[in-house]
Amino acid sequence: MAGIFKWLFGGSSAGDDRVEKDARGEPRGWSEPEPDPEIVRAPDLSLPEQKYFIQLERLTTSVSAQDYPAAAAAARASLPLLRNWLKDPRGDGLRLELRIPALSQGGTMMAITGDNEGLAELRKLVQDFDHLKDYREEAEEHFSDLELFNRIRAVIRSKPGVLQNRMKAELDIEDGRRASRLVSYLEKNGEVQRAKSGNTYELYMAGVAMPEAAVETIYTEPDNPGSHRRETRGTHPRELDLKRVSIVPLPPSPNAWDRSVDLPVTNEAFEDPESAWQEIIVEPIAKDDRPDPAFRRHYSTRGGTLSFDDLAKSDASLGAPGAVMFANANGQPGTTVPLHRAPYRISVHPEGDGFAILSRSNVLTVYGGDLKVDFETDLESAPEVVANRDRLGLAETEAHRALRCIALTPERDRYLFTHIDEAWCIGRDGKRLWGLRMPASEPTRIRVGGEAFGTAAEIDEALEALGLEMPVTPDEIRKRYRQLARELHPDLNPGNEERMKAVNVASERLTGLDPEQLDGSGGGEGGFEIVISLGLAGQADWIYAAAFSGTGETALLGTYAGRVVRVDREGIPTTIYDVGSMPVRIIETEAYLYVMTTTRLYVLDGDHLVALEDCSAKCDLLVSGGMVLLVENKGVRIFAEDGRPLGIALTKAPIRRAYVDSGELVIETRTQCGRFRSVRSAPERA
Repeated sequence: MAGIFKWLFGGSSAGDDRVEKDARGEPRGWSEPEPDPEIVRAPDLSLPEQKYFIQLERLTTSVSAQDYPAAAAAARASLPLLRNWLKDPRGDGLRLELRIPALSQGGTMMAITGDNEGLAELRKLVQDFDHLKDYREEAEEHFSDLELFNRIRAVIRSKPGVLQNRMKAELDIEDGRRASRLVSYLEKNGEVQRAKSGNTYELYMAGVAMPEAAVETIYTEPDNPGSHRRETRGTHPRELDLKRVSIVPLPPSPNAWDRSVDLPVTNEAFEDPESAWQEIIVEPIAKDDRPDPAFRRHYSTRGGTLSFDDLAKSDASLGAPGAVMFANANGQPGTTVPLHRAPYRISVHPEGDGFAILSRSNVLTVYGGDLKVDFETDLESAPEVVANRDRLGLAETEAHRALRCIALTPERDRYLFTHIDEAWCIGRDGKRLWGLRMPASEPTRIRVGGEAFGTAAEIDEALEALGLEMPVTPDEIRKRYRQLARELHPDLNPGNEERMKAVNVASERLTGLDPEQLDGSGGGEGGFEIVISLGLAGQADWIYAAAFSGTGETALLGTYAGRVVRVDREGIPTTIYDVGSMPVRIIETEAYLYVMTTTRLYVLDGDHLVALEDCSAKCDLLVSGGMVLLVENKGVRIFAEDGRPLGIALTKAPIRRAYVDSGELVIETRTQCGRFRSVRSAPERA
């Protein structure tokens, strides 16, 4: 359930307050008790009733499990609940602007299942309430989709093997991507089979005889390998006690920026807007050497870069669910290898070789440095998964969604997996080593207002206001705040009210704590919280990111509540880094820890925050060759490994690949390669 809130609360309320998510059920910082929030209890007219969120959970779960009839039923059951919320006049001016999946993806589910009456009810709902006016055009498109689904079925029945790129002409429509999207839904619904044919697909209705050549291009998953585990019964994991672990509060990361943090655009093939490099060498890429855009996911390793075709669009994935390619430290690609199972989740350690993949069928496949399968095991049948599923009352069909993370040590002698709120570390021989459960996040809190979130520039200003600079620890911030609070107290030194206000804002931005929490004086101001109570799975603090440390001695677990928990080799939590929102990527080399959310990158050395950088949700993180790269569609931000900025590289065409070769930044587009040579030295820290 936790991921739903990141999906929902991206807008603003009817007023001017920004809506931010704070899922913490515990204080972010030291041992002083958190002041009681102002809680909006039922009936809370800013949100639909609890029954709506139950249907929302059913909708998202069913879509993820590709059970479209169940998804359509959940979407339709949501409509009267939304109507009840919107027709209550007491909620006028109070309702939050929510993303409402029942009206968008839910409409698609009703269209594919032919629920014309449900779509009519959806259309009337959005027409009756101006609060939903943004969904009116989409409501009409759902009726068009219903018709197109039926026409696509008719075309494929009458013309078995029709090419997908001809479907636009067969349907006599302008939007070919829309046709492809609907074909993809029909395939996931089990109605259509797609056979690779050049750069497109031949389409057949399920159960229809196909030519042998077409059959050979369709991937069939191998048999389940079973479990390599020694234990057959689950055991109780250690439970994280927030009061017994050192907490490092960091400048909190918002779920989304209310302004663009994307890179500027350029009309040059390659541009260095900050004059960070001495020269840029641009060379054409021979046709046979051009990077294949199918390999779109890149991970740094000890010896180079692993690139994955996770959608099976490359020639190497013909008859396979995808492919992987290794390029050495100089960027020279090697042999491309088809994958054994579909890559639903991927784990690569930056200080190791090989990788791990978790398939949608919940099979963990570990590959060696030679890109050959090392071993496999079925995680769904792991005794810890069975026990946790029973504890939370989850259906077996939800396993692929509940198994969120996998991670490998550099030597591949241990792996870990996470299931909802639990993490389990297993030896290569199948022996259970440790387990850890996160504390329940009850209630789920949505923060409205407050001063806690600041941009990277505002964080620098906050440090300056306190007379500090990076690297800095939370303890240093706390001590400095208390010193300034005494010096600037209006009873002792009148006339410093504005300075004291600036210090209060600075301290909150640096730690996410109210000033009163820093000095232990009591409750704070500047916002209120809305509380939503859910079932056990909804209350659980889901683990969304996981990695082993650079040496492999410790593990790092990132939760939806914004905590990154370091766990030692015995499974004992040692440190919690609190970043304020869900981490999406954790990488630790032997030198630094990198934690990335959808809006920010943190660089840490132990408990010291040495750098942070605002980023967009669309950028990728690579740590390679002593540099850190934040790669976007048409640009790269480059940093030293300690986070000091080096420069920005822009491209006119989309980036296919970016890497570091002997200190040079290399960026490849479809037809050209740009080498950025002799970067300026990063300014030394004071």
